[in-house]
Amino acid sequence: MAQKIREAEGILRVLPKPGEKIAPAEGERNVLITSALPYCNNVPHLGNIIGSTLSADVFARYNRTRNWRTLYICGTDEYGTATETQALKEGLTPRALCDKYNATHVETYKWFELGFDYFGRTSTPLHTEISQEIYLNLAKNGFLERLEKEQTFCEGCIKFLADRFVEGTCPHCGSDDARGDQCDVCGRTLDAVDLINPRCLISKLHTVTTRTTAHMYLKLDALQPRTEEWIRKSWKEGKWSPNAVINADGELIDARLSSTQ
Repeated sequence: MAQKIREAEGILRVLPKPGEKIAPAEGERNVLITSALPYCNNVPHLGNIIGSTLSADVFARYNRTRNWRTLYICGTDEYGTATETQALKEGLTPRALCDKYNATHVETYKWFELGFDYFGRTSTPLHTEISQEIYLNLAKNGFLERLEKEQTFCEGCIKFLADRFVEGTCPHCGSDDARGDQCDVCGRTLDAVDLINPRCLISKLHTVTTRTTAHMYLKLDALQPRTEEWIRKSWKEGKWSPNAVINADGELIDARLSSTQ
């Protein structure tokens, strides 16, 4: 199907030619598209595809039919506790798990004929370099703050536990199967340190306590004025939909800013 569409390029340019590099061009309409990066800890199901990669693919194809220079990029998200949890279940290292499921994701999307221009991985050296550059620039410009907080610690594993690795009794409803981030019985969001009789999911025989640990936080209050000013300018130029610029009070950021000037 994809090849037939390419052969009809004189009528509709839906997919780029194999190996074609898509770069922005001065004076043309340039469209960059991405979708929510799928977690690399399981086989993608139909809901994952319909909810992100397929809808973005449809939009990319539409833009190409208009002969706009369109770049659709995506990739697997290989970081976070979801990956570590699944790796423990399957007896693999996180890297081996991601190698396994990245290949599965790639084959699945090929079967659905999704037209990514580039499908990568968050574990690549370039992604690491860019992420570190962002972090260092935030620190250099005073937008990071070091704070200490209490966090669950497993005495047997000898490490701090992310919320997905802790369960215990909910302090609100008394359910004994509450997770470190939420209780499924009463629906309340939780902090792992608030659980009663917390248990380590890696080994329930281990003792879980709390210890103080340092974290770096993004100073959103310092960034907010500059961010809102950028949004105010960009959403008009880019013709963003209104729901992209609604603030926590349900107001258009642009309208609120205008009312204060």
